[in-house]
Amino acid sequence: MDHKTASFRWDVLAGGAMVLVAAVFLIWGARLTFGTLTQMGPGFLPICTAICLGALGIVIAIEGLKGEPPIPDLPKLRPLLVIAACPVLFSLMIDHAGMVPTVVATALLARAAEPIRWGWDLVLVPLGLSLMAVFVFIDFLGVAIPAF
Repeated sequence: MDHKTASFRWDVLAGGAMVLVAAVFLIWGARLTFGTLTQMGPGFLPICTAICLGALGIVIAIEGLKGEPPIPDLPKLRPLLVIAACPVLFSLMIDHAGMVPTVVATALLARAAEPIRWGWDLVLVPLGLSLMAVFVFIDFLGVAIPAF
């Protein structure tokens, strides 16, 4: 392999791209009303997401500057497609099925991103996530989504 290609730091480039996308969403979200935690405005989600994405991009870029640059592998297609399908499944189910069945189905779909190993966590993780989602979003924040 060419030495110039092997020494290129793709993770630094990816971290920088994440910071750039975060800056765009931060600028765009700053024009909207932020609101509060219980009365979220239209700018709440873009700003919070941009802050998290920017911080993650900075961490990835800094980690990319350490050590030898790795030779990148081609991404696996199944995890990419499954994780991309999770928000679609969630958005299609949430209005009709309620919080608990939607979170359980989404968690089970997300588990299919890697080869499934049968065990108690296959049952306990989706149930725990659904209970936590009901507590945080329905009980604590008062979001008007039925549990079932």
